[in-house]
Amino acid sequence: MVAILCLILSISLNAQMKWNSKYQAYIDKYKDLAISEMLKYNIPASITLAQGLLESGAGMSELTRKGNNHFGIKCFRAYRDAYESYEDHSKFLARQPRYKRLFSLKRTDYKGWAHGLKKCGYATNPNYANKLIGIIELYKLHKYDNAKKFDKFMVERSEVKDI
Repeated sequence: MVAILCLILSISLNAQMKWNSKYQAYIDKYKDLAISEMLKYNIPASITLAQGLLESGAGMSELTRKGNNHFGIKCFRAYRDAYESYEDHSKFLARQPRYKRLFSLKRTDYKGWAHGLKKCGYATNPNYANKLIGIIELYKLHKYDNAKKFDKFMVERSEVKDI
């Protein structure tokens, strides 16, 4: 019974999600930065982008606008730019022992990463993994997980200022 209820809730969440031009603008602006971080830290670019989208409201949250913080890491952190925020997020996941098991997953296993983040205690929202997966699938972010390179020009700090 619980499994059926979870399935219905998951389908309902994904059915309610619709393409949004602000989300697409965020993706276009930060995809190369997410790929750069993936190649350095082995965190799927799709996961990083989906987390950034969800946790920053596509760059429109107060935390993002005032402190360049794109991720909802529990304590308030302010950054000079998005580059610093993305880098800190990657280091946070890579250096915390509780996330170590995620790095045994394939970079293309975005579903495993999404569920793993939730299981490791990254988020308190019970639907966090399903929200990430819904965003990744709607915007086809998983295509970035196979990237071997990125546009270095777009990752230069001066090019990744707030939207």
